[in-house]
Amino acid sequence: MTALEETVKSIEQQTGWDGPPQLFALVETAELLKVQPELADQLGFEDGDGFTAVDQGELPDEDIGALLPGIVWPESVTGCALAMVRITLPPEVEEQIPDGEDAVAWAVAHPLHEELKIVVGVLRDGTRHAVLRIRRHEDELLSAEDLVPDLAEALSQTLLPDE
Repeated sequence: MTALEETVKSIEQQTGWDGPPQLFALVETAELLKVQPELADQLGFEDGDGFTAVDQGELPDEDIGALLPGIVWPESVTGCALAMVRITLPPEVEEQIPDGEDAVAWAVAHPLHEELKIVVGVLRDGTRHAVLRIRRHEDELLSAEDLVPDLAEALSQTLLPDE
């Protein structure tokens, strides 16, 4: 298992089903411990391998696609990850979805809805990994490099040098 895959899975395990999306800066644990060695004992790090996910706080539960282009990370950030829960419906009920603010409440109440917990992580070198859990099947975790390619690409754009 790669360090990014391990980090993404760890974020998924630590985030719940309720609440707004959460954004994480991914920093190399070894670099973090050079700057703040006291964190090794406080956080129980046994070594400096892998990445440390630094929670950036909750994001507004709005259009993530519109929010991400405004985010730029400093060079000290090796990557980033986003955790969020989304509601999906089967294609056969899409025409029934009401317009406006009632759409989300309607979708949540619909008997065919599915809740998905998604975590996508990307690194500056182009490495990416995502996991997805369906609430009705909580004991199963889907895991792949390009599970949510559009979101991975949008997160990658936040890591590009500011021009």
